[in-house]
Amino acid sequence: MAQKIDNVFLTSSIEDLSRKTNYRLGDTTSLIYCRKGSVRIKLESRELELQSGDLQIVMPRTFIRSMTPSYDFQFYLLRAKSQIYEDIFFECFRMEPYWWEKQQLLRSNPVIHLNDEQRRLLESYHTLFRLKIMQADTSYRHHILQAIAHASVMEILHMLDHELHLPSTLEERANIRQSDIIFRRFMTLLQANSNQREVQFFAEKIGITPKYLTEICKQCSGKLPTDWIAEVTMTEIVRLLRTTQLSVKEIAYDLHFPNSSFFCQYVKKHTGKSPLAIRRETK
Repeated sequence: MAQKIDNVFLTSSIEDLSRKTNYRLGDTTSLIYCRKGSVRIKLESRELELQSGDLQIVMPRTFIRSMTPSYDFQFYLLRAKSQIYEDIFFECFRMEPYWWEKQQLLRSNPVIHLNDEQRRLLESYHTLFRLKIMQADTSYRHHILQAIAHASVMEILHMLDHELHLPSTLEERANIRQSDIIFRRFMTLLQANSNQREVQFFAEKIGITPKYLTEICKQCSGKLPTDWIAEVTMTEIVRLLRTTQLSVKEIAYDLHFPNSSFFCQYVKKHTGKSPLAIRRETK
């Protein structure tokens, strides 16, 4: 049975899986844990298979072509508004400076093969979350659910440390420069907000001035924030043109361009090609 609370959707029922094909997630992040059986998931241009003990993390705005479960498929699905994850990461970003690297990993290889200990931990968090969400509302329930979500996300981030062979001790992480932390924060926000193209937006999210953000980007990458914004925006545009059936007008609208004409000019400026020419290249 599906349960919803505070922009969180939790289910283990096969009836709650989407029956749609060729659909795109909105501003949500999904965690799909396969307890038994298997499921084939076609994401954009790739096909993945989850086996028992696998965890898949589906990033926002991912284009899902289809999901085909086996007859004995059992799973947990947690889908939450991305703002929830952003709030968690912002709150403890000094503790998690490597989220940009982890986000890149999840976009290229979104399936984690869990060991027995990791499986037990994940199932325990699910049980705790489900029990608390089923209880009558109290003045503490919202805060308790936030704490459980916070702990479970930290647990998954810890699992990704091992996947990427990153330093995990507090002493090792203490050596990371403040400028690197700010730059990674900017890149994380940029990946999650590819429809925003103003430096002011990202500077305000981080709590610094646009001038300081420009200095940090130049120091850490040799590029201006506007360069990174254009690069990430164009990556998203090309991905949508090549892997979805969305019209040029729909893509322009989703990415907050004022109109299709301005969108086409933007694409032409950065690629030398029209949106339709880029789409035809994949056929």
